[in-house]
Amino acid sequence: MAKYQEQQIKEPAFEWPECEAPHPDNLTLASKLCTSLLRDTQPFETAITHFPSGWSSNDVIQVSITTRTCKRRIIVKLPRRQISSPTTSCEREALRTRWAAAHGFGPQVLALDGESGGFAMERVEGQTLAADMSPRRLLQATDLLRKIHDAAPADWMRKFDPVAVVRKQLDCVKKLHAMNLEEVRMIESILNDTGTAVHGHPWVPCHNDFHSHNIMLQQKHSRMDHEERLLAIDFEDCDLADPMWDLAYLTVNVEMEREPYLLWDRYGATLDEKRRARAYIPLAVVHCATWAAMRGGPWVRHQNEMMVRI
Repeated sequence: MAKYQEQQIKEPAFEWPECEAPHPDNLTLASKLCTSLLRDTQPFETAITHFPSGWSSNDVIQVSITTRTCKRRIIVKLPRRQISSPTTSCEREALRTRWAAAHGFGPQVLALDGESGGFAMERVEGQTLAADMSPRRLLQATDLLRKIHDAAPADWMRKFDPVAVVRKQLDCVKKLHAMNLEEVRMIESILNDTGTAVHGHPWVPCHNDFHSHNIMLQQKHSRMDHEERLLAIDFEDCDLADPMWDLAYLTVNVEMEREPYLLWDRYGATLDEKRRARAYIPLAVVHCATWAAMRGGPWVRHQNEMMVRI
């Protein structure tokens, strides 16, 4: 524990490392998918960039299309060729993003690529919640989360069990010898305690990866008005779960686990829901720690920063 505390004091906050650039074939496919959306044959120019931050099984590519009359920016997600990512990952996210858009809290899906499983969606113009963690924005994010939980579920939604997810991640960590025995036993105890504490919870639509980098402040400007709203992105894991898992995960992400009631009261959590959210707090911490441990390399710093918070 002392080495974690020493590292936390001496080093600046962890920043997500960059992933490698997309395969050239994916850049070509992204451009082709977006230009197919043009409704006329007027000349156009395209500019392609990718988002290198973080880690994902999918490439995230921005395609900017400029014509004589407009400029449009589109986000394309495609399975990463370097790791032979299955097409099902993108297909799952496209289906779930369409559901979110239909309920008003996700970006619009514009096109699908049947061969790769990839899809194009509107680019949300604005910044992430990570760039503005003011109380006002945090309360807006909590309202957004409540909208997701109150939405009508789709018949294709499956059950997402965060205890099972972390247990699977821990199994991988043990095979990689990425944590010591004391840490492993601590996490196993958290898994058992959490499973017992939240048994019998309701199952509602949840984002299941609701953190500040997946919450966008969309801003639209016109001569007469300025409109802004929060949207969520990255719906790949969206399925039925305990809504208190989402709330606890957000609470840990914005580092409010010691004083969570600003968010929990805004959400309208009952006493029993607050009890379950509290039970999920350690699980949310070790979810991040085990995920980082599986990645290794520069992610070890994030692993250490999370372990000191248990």
